[in-house]
Amino acid sequence: MNTETPLLGKVALVTGGARRIGAAICRELAARGATVAVHYHHSEVEAIAQTRVLGHGVFALRGDVATPEGCDAIFQEVMEWTGRLDILVNNAAVFEPDQAAADVLSCMYAVNVTAPLHLSARLFENRREACILHLLDQRIVSAPQEDGNFSAYVASKRELAASVGRLAKEYGPFLRVNGVSPGAVLAPEQVREPAGPRILGPRPTCEDVADAVGFLARASSITGQIL
Repeated sequence: MNTETPLLGKVALVTGGARRIGAAICRELAARGATVAVHYHHSEVEAIAQTRVLGHGVFALRGDVATPEGCDAIFQEVMEWTGRLDILVNNAAVFEPDQAAADVLSCMYAVNVTAPLHLSARLFENRREACILHLLDQRIVSAPQEDGNFSAYVASKRELAASVGRLAKEYGPFLRVNGVSPGAVLAPEQVREPAGPRILGPRPTCEDVADAVGFLARASSITGQIL
């Protein structure tokens, strides 16, 4: 195996891969040799720009992960394009305050919890070696008073985090399941971020998070863990 391109021959799907942390993850996986499906919902311009920058082996894929049908369509398209899926990065997420309308909170749960679990189950159907990576949030271990007005969002991420160990046992030995739980990287868009705990060191970058994802994608002996 080439140490510079350890993911050569692998196919990765990154949900919400057009912008921000998702885009950095796509760049990291592509740099390591993987063919990358850059999933997007509304960010078509950014997704296409990703394919142009990263070049051969990267393609944009539109879909709505808020519904099981949308997840199925995304998964099926990847399989039709590449014939395989080796790395599933569940990065797409919705961040809304508790005061948001009921339908918005329902959509947030669907994207943050239901979609990752549904896509993971579809990948398990193949019964072949692959890995799943959930993007979580440092708030899953924060004290309740630090959650501010975002308890529903935090609850969704905690539920997804709780699935890591369970799915690692259920889906092993075919699938490895791990999580990455970043701290404050980028301020949420259109939402005032709660203050949260004090940062003890330099603020992490999108590339730092992507590097952690890339490490877990390559680490064939690690499963059921959250970084």
